[in-house]
Amino acid sequence: MKGRRLCCLVIVSVVLAACNTNVESMDVLGPWGGPHAAMVLTTTGGTLEYDCAAGTISNDWTVTPDGIFAATGQHMPGHGGPVRIGEDTVRRPARYQGSIHGSIMTLTVVLTDSATVVGVFSLTRGRTGSVFRCL
Repeated sequence: MKGRRLCCLVIVSVVLAACNTNVESMDVLGPWGGPHAAMVLTTTGGTLEYDCAAGTISNDWTVTPDGIFAATGQHMPGHGGPVRIGEDTVRRPARYQGSIHGSIMTLTVVLTDSATVVGVFSLTRGRTGSVFRCL
């Protein structure tokens, strides 16, 4: 009985490993940009800048072979005017999810503490984004 369980565990592990690949193996590292958003993915995570806000992406980023991805990170809402010395930055937990088809990424940003969708963005690999600053 123990041998059968071990065999099943090994098979499930192999199947799960085959279903998920990291960012580097999907060749999605580097800049992505579009209207209202700019993102840079690295082997250690990434950064995201969008209208009047910014975000960080943890290194837990995964991409399935069919281009579906998910990651966690933080969202930092911006505000008008300069950032003051010693100002505390508000950080909220976020989920970054979507799909990649060719050189186009559809990215949805969701605040996980409130299930609020911050936005849905269309990004193109290798492009810079056009982001509006808070006034």
